[in-house]
Amino acid sequence: MAISKVTNVYYVVPDMDAALAFYRDTLGLAIKFQDGDKWTQFDVGGTQVALATPAPGQVDAGQNATVVLQVDDLTATRAQLAAQGIAVSEIIGMGGHGSFFTCRDPAGNVVQFFARS
Repeated sequence: MAISKVTNVYYVVPDMDAALAFYRDTLGLAIKFQDGDKWTQFDVGGTQVALATPAPGQVDAGQNATVVLQVDDLTATRAQLAAQGIAVSEIIGMGGHGSFFTCRDPAGNVVQFFARS
């Protein structure tokens, strides 16, 4: 088996409107494709990040993948989210690789923000 690329990373969310408010409005991601309240896809630097409402064969909302979003200024990003009332973790160093912090979207999915050293 040869896997050539990541097609999508997606979260199952119980409330598409609340998820859109977080990913589109709070994080500023632009919608690439949307199929009503069933699927919304964002292009984040060439990686497809999507939201799906529950359907047969999927995991339960809030119980699936973690998306990692790379940013230039981790401290400023964390401060901006905290100022909007989003609960954020402390910044955790990864040695020479960089640092990260996490928060949760409205469905409870972990979103990780990363900056290179």
